Order: sequence, then C-alpha cells, then structure tokens
Amino acid sequence: MRQPDAEAMEIKTSRLANLDILRGVVILAILIININYFSTPSLLRYNPLAFGEFSSLDQWAWFLEYSLVKQRFMTLLAMLYGVGIMLFSAKYEKLGASPAKPFVYRSLLLLLFGLAHAYLIWDGDILVAYAICGLLVFWLRATPASVLVGLGLLLAFGSVAPDMWNAIQNMTNPPATPDWWSPEATTTQQQALQKYQGSWWALTPDRVAAAWQRQSLDFVYFTVWRCCGLMMLGMGLWKLGVLTSKAALKQCAIWGLLIGLVISLGATWAFVNSGFSYDAFMGVNSLGFYLGSIILAFGYLGLIMLWGRTSFLASVQSILAKAGRMAFSLYIMQSLICAMLFYGYGFDWFGKVSRSELWLVTLAIWAFQLMFVAVWFKYFKRGPLESIWRKGYEWATNH
Repeated sequence: MRQPDAEAMEIKTSRLANLDILRGVVILAILIININYFSTPSLLRYNPLAFGEFSSLDQWAWFLEYSLVKQRFMTLLAMLYGVGIMLFSAKYEKLGASPAKPFVYRSLLLLLFGLAHAYLIWDGDILVAYAICGLLVFWLRATPASVLVGLGLLLAFGSVAPDMWNAIQNMTNPPATPDWWSPEATTTQQQALQKYQGSWWALTPDRVAAAWQRQSLDFVYFTVWRCCGLMMLGMGLWKLGVLTSKAALKQCAIWGLLIGLVISLGATWAFVNSGFSYDAFMGVNSLGFYLGSIILAFGYLGLIMLWGRTSFLASVQSILAKAGRMAFSLYIMQSLICAMLFYGYGFDWFGKVSRSELWLVTLAIWAFQLMFVAVWFKYFKRGPLESIWRKGYEWATNH
C-alpha cells in the first residue's frame, strides 16, 4: 500500500504535469497568430482582401485563425501566469520563507528580458506586461478566491467594455468605410510590403517606436487592466480548485466550447460572408471577438486539462509537457526564427507568403521546436532561458 505522502506527491505531480501540457499547447498555438505579425502587413491581418488576391484556401486559414485562435490562447497564457504566481508563492511558504523578495527579483529579471526582446527583436513582446502586471497582482494572492475571480472577470471584460458598446452601436448604425480599409493605390501597397525590408539597424527606429507605444499608452489604457484581470482570474480559479476538479473542468469544456464556438464562429462567419466589409468588422465581428475570446478560452482550458488526466496520446502529452516547462525559451526562439525568416536582414519573406503557406511555416517551426525540446531534456532539467532566469533571481535573492 502506498503511503499518504507518496499519494499526495503523485497527485501534485499529476496536477503540475497537466498545467505543463496546457502551457505547452498554448505556447505553440500563439505562434499561429504571432507569425502573422512578423509576416503580414497590418491591414491584411484584418481585411485580407485589401491587396487583391486571396484564395479560398487562404480564406479558410484566416477564418479558422481569427475565430478559433486569435486572443484565445493569449488569454490562457495570462491566466497560467496567475496560476504560476500561486505555485511560486506556495513553494516558498511551504519552506517557511516569504516569497516576496524572490518574486520581485524574478519579475525584474523578466522585465529586463522583455525589454531586450521588445527593443532588439520584436515590438510585439508580452513579457514586459507580464512582469509589471505580475508584480501588481502578486500582493493580492491572499485575497479570497471568489473576490479574485469576480475582480478578474470585471477587469478582463471591463477593459473591452467600451469596444463592445461601440460594436453594438455600429451594428445598429453602420460606420462609413474609411479610405484606408481598401487601399487601391500601388504606392500604399508597396509601402506596406516594404516596411520590414532593410538591415536590423534600419528597422530599429520603427521597432523602438512601436514597442514604446505598446508599453506606454496601450499598456495604460488597455493591457494592464486586461492582463491583471486574467492573472487574477487564474489565481482565483486555482484557489477554488477548478483546475484540479474533473467536474469543474467538464463544465468549463462543455459550456466554454458550446457558447464560445457559437459566438466566435458565428461572428467571424458573418464578417467573412459580408465580403470583409468595414461595418461588419466594427460591428458583429468585434462584439463576437471580445466575448468569444474569453469564453472559448475557458472551453480550451477544460478540454486540454481533461485530456491531461487521461492516457490518450501519452507520448504527445509528454512532449507537450516538456514544451510547457520551457515555454519562455520557446517564445523567444519563435521570435528569433520569425525575425530571420521575414525581415530584411534574414530571408526577407515579409508580405511574400500567403496565409495558407504560413501554416506550413508554422508546422515546420513546431516540428523543430519539439525536436529541440526532446533533445534538450535528455541532458538538462530546465530550458536554457528558464535556467538563467531562475539562477538570476535566486542569486539576487541571496545577495
């Protein structure tokens, strides 16, 4: 008969493995969207007909990405960061030590990584926001779970409430289509397609300006509220035991998928069926996107966590769990690979790869990363950046 301590350790290990599997799925899935920010002019990400050619295969690729992936997995990543705060704190508290000092150093080091990533590689970095928001919500970890969940939902939906209200108004009073929505001038297209040509140094001013915009005005008016809300939601769900309850996960999967798919697929299909019209984009599509992204994320959460409780495709679960344990390294690796593929100082593919072809590129990056993960964990216990990160904040804490 197994000892109680052994049974408790097995349960704990299983719970953490499920979180690793979820994190592994998330870190791979966000590449589906992020690769478009590296490779495609901004207008084409929302109105793919703007520059002319758009095959039926490309249209299906766009439809599936926008309705099923965009913001759904970034929502889960923020929630997982909140769960990570609870696990990090529990580890130190179990040893009778305060987690405050190591967490502050951990966050400051992540902030430095994020700043380097944003200003040297890609302005779409999310690490800076996670570092700052994590420092803000860390001090709320003792707050009752129900309060964390309530405030989390309020902030997550409240941050997009003005946009949802505008979307409702646009559905009843369609806005005029601006000239830039369907640019026909060759010069406009050329400028968009040439934006990322040139050397790394030549691209630096635009990258710095975009990163600063994201980390200043965008952060204050939107990101900090939504990101903190989602982290608090993750903290609250963990404290409530939702992520370890089979019954609760079933409810998340059933209702999240049912409601989320209806809203997400329906709103996006209405936009596609309108011929990618501006009024549909600003109306029904936007409303469905803001609602569906969080609701469908809950469906994915329940589905993936329930899968992790089974032995179905155990070998796939194993490699995804390892990917989840080095999500930080894989995230930065994805940026480095995409920058080299699409920017002028690399292969200069920006604007030259169709939506459907990007899926082939994404699959190739996934294959490379999963092979890297498999080989790396044969020799090491943590990912490369995870090791540097951990050693860095532990050294700072002890000095």
